[in-house]
Amino acid sequence: MTLTHEEIKELKNQLKEQIKNLPVDKRTEAEKQIEEMSPEAIESMVEQQKGRQQIFRMIANKEIDSVIVAESNEAIAVLEINPLSKGHIMVISKEEISKKEKMPKEVISFAEGIIKKIERNLKSKKVNMVIGEKMGEAVIDLIPVYDGEIDGKTERKHATKEELEQISKEINTEVIKKAEPEKIKIEKKEEKAERVKLKRRIP
Repeated sequence: MTLTHEEIKELKNQLKEQIKNLPVDKRTEAEKQIEEMSPEAIESMVEQQKGRQQIFRMIANKEIDSVIVAESNEAIAVLEINPLSKGHIMVISKEEISKKEKMPKEVISFAEGIIKKIERNLKSKKVNMVIGEKMGEAVIDLIPVYDGEIDGKTERKHATKEELEQISKEINTEVIKKAEPEKIKIEKKEEKAERVKLKRRIP
């Protein structure tokens, strides 16, 4: 496989996009390394990525064992195995989408419905919705925020399948509101007091 000059330039720009959240000093060093990468090194990296690009298709087709939180005709939502916070979910379109700008409205609406469940059942302060491009495919990350903010420095923690299954149950717990007893209004009829006429006494 031989890449054109324009393709190499585009790939380098994509790599730079992925490191934009790094601290300034580290980002500058990383950008320098990217610029110095030879065309052969870029081509080798693309070849390695090819095999991994299918991972999201495999998750969407349920070929990879994942803890599914919700599913619709358009998308599937699974818990991230290396979450940034409790309840970190990846929403993957069932139709392969390569650019985040082309993420279907139906998939975004599906993700917004899950956000409401997370905020209600996991008691998070908010949920960050991040539409990004990973391994050549657009994916939505739903990242609950509890204390403080989550950024590029936040450490990921590995979660076991049992832990993820428990979180999935918590997210999908239905809150049943008790019906308030119906108030019956009793109208009181005012009884008119009858005037008693007394006979006039003659002294």
